[in-house]
Amino acid sequence: MMRLTEPTYTFEQTIEICITGITGNAALRSRVEEAKENLLAEGERYQSGSRRGELYLLEPADFSDNENPITLNNLTKVDFIKLYETYFVAEEKPAREIYNKILNSAKESCPFCGGIGTPRNLDHFLPKSHFPQFSILPTNLVPSCRDCNMDGKSASFSTQAETQIIQPYLDHEVFFLEQWIFARYTPGEGNNPGQFNYFVSPPPDWTEIDARRAKKHFDDFNLGRRYAVKAAQTLGTILAQINSLKAHGLTNRAICETILIPGVTESQFPNHWQRGLYQSLIAYLSV
Repeated sequence: MMRLTEPTYTFEQTIEICITGITGNAALRSRVEEAKENLLAEGERYQSGSRRGELYLLEPADFSDNENPITLNNLTKVDFIKLYETYFVAEEKPAREIYNKILNSAKESCPFCGGIGTPRNLDHFLPKSHFPQFSILPTNLVPSCRDCNMDGKSASFSTQAETQIIQPYLDHEVFFLEQWIFARYTPGEGNNPGQFNYFVSPPPDWTEIDARRAKKHFDDFNLGRRYAVKAAQTLGTILAQINSLKAHGLTNRAICETILIPGVTESQFPNHWQRGLYQSLIAYLSV
């Protein structure tokens, strides 16, 4: 739900750099070289499927008869996992530079939760345990915070169009350019400052599938609670500013124009928690 720029390294470059790092295992190196063209074709399937919202159509590896099946050419699931863990992630290997650049590209903001968490590693959007062929595909590697990686997404994947979470690199522009997360503010009594309720309300011209996907993403990553917590942490300061401006004679309209509307316009992206916070306070003061 926060757009990431596609990695600068192509899949072909990533494969080539990984190959240069495969030392002491000539057999694996040879198998990767032989599978390169088919790997690139699989990467194209992934790219086009992501852009159409059809990653759910990609078939996972079949483990019904074998825990380590041949996945592509002569490469097994274990081969691909080793390619990632030993020749891509390892600090001493040349491909580690790609890992670091992808991780750093998120600029300390996890795209799944809208920047609440800080990415500490790369998450396989389609899990390598089920889709080994995408283990080192750059656009399948998403900087992710621990909560989103472990609790929100884990090793799950979708088999239906409406249950796909949002792919940060390649998914439909509507998820990133249009607002679909909003909030309501309920004032408290006495010393209670009140609370926010975040909810999903997609634009009316969205397809039903895109609307369901947005709700699925919102629920899976627990954005309602996580956004409300962030908003509550800021609320006391904003209410103090509002009360101070009222004491100086400003009307509700002037307060909205002075501090609340700028809070909306300065939000980092359309579905940032801050945008809903300020919008809901504007609605409250406008009643």
